[in-house]
Amino acid sequence: MTEWLIPCSPSIYDAEGAFDEYGSIIWHQQCNMQVGDYVYIYVTAPVKSIRCKCRIEMVDIPWDIGDDDGYVLDETFCNRAYRRYMELKLVEQYDCYMLNFDFLLHNGLAGTIRSQRRVSDSLSAYIKSITQMLNKDADMTD
Repeated sequence: MTEWLIPCSPSIYDAEGAFDEYGSIIWHQQCNMQVGDYVYIYVTAPVKSIRCKCRIEMVDIPWDIGDDDGYVLDETFCNRAYRRYMELKLVEQYDCYMLNFDFLLHNGLAGTIRSQRRVSDSLSAYIKSITQMLNKDADMTD
């Protein structure tokens, strides 16, 4: 199982809205991702934070299945240049300042997030420590 980090511009696609409505989305696939891998969606400026964790349910989906789901805010998102898509099922959503760019940069992120990439071991450990803390806090308030 591999963990991935992918950017999402809120001016191009409303991933959080799509997840709220559908629970899963179709996303363009640039890397050799596999079913069962996990994907963290990093929402770019002005949010600049990891907002979602997803599990890959399907890979190598032809582009025509990746048509607009109603949350595309810029038509370049449905660009036919993307030949492969994947289905991402929402696992968790976050709204935590400790998952913002500056914290990620100081805890294992190498550079900016402009394309899909593997999550390093150190960044994975940091993200897991934060999300476990968030889950414990949520359990205590239930």
